[in-house]
Amino acid sequence: MIPYGESRSYLDIACAVGNPKAVRAIGQANKRNALPILIPCHRVIGKNRSLTGYSGNETDKKAVLLDIENIAYKGK
Repeated sequence: MIPYGESRSYLDIACAVGNPKAVRAIGQANKRNALPILIPCHRVIGKNRSLTGYSGNETDKKAVLLDIENIAYKGK
């Protein structure tokens, strides 16, 4: 779980589960998240702090949620 007000990159999570090459798998798991309110996948961003891959290309929604939590990202 990523705490409120914090973010992690897809690479951070892949490394945390012991497989740094699993970045795409992490993205696919995020995409299939059926409970985004309970499991806040918007807190997962690109390693360069960019808004990547949120429910396809709907990064505008990700930006709104990150703004609410005052989480920095590229382009803010």
